[in-house]
Amino acid sequence: MAVCWRCPLCNEVSCEDDASAVGMPVACDHCERPFAPQETLCPVCDAPNPWARRDTLHFLCRECGTMQTFFYNRVAS
Repeated sequence: MAVCWRCPLCNEVSCEDDASAVGMPVACDHCERPFAPQETLCPVCDAPNPWARRDTLHFLCRECGTMQTFFYNRVAS
């Protein structure tokens, strides 16, 4: 599962597969424009800057409280 956000330019939803990307610039999957996390929008309520980390697995929208869960894909070696 990934953390998703809405692009403020093209209004499409993009998802980040890497939880370490939160806090770093992200690029829209559709228009490919890079954004700082504080410029992205919540995919549910369209609030700006939705990134709020609850713990290592959960991210919350600061406005609507929608929770997204990020699961790491661990590969057995």
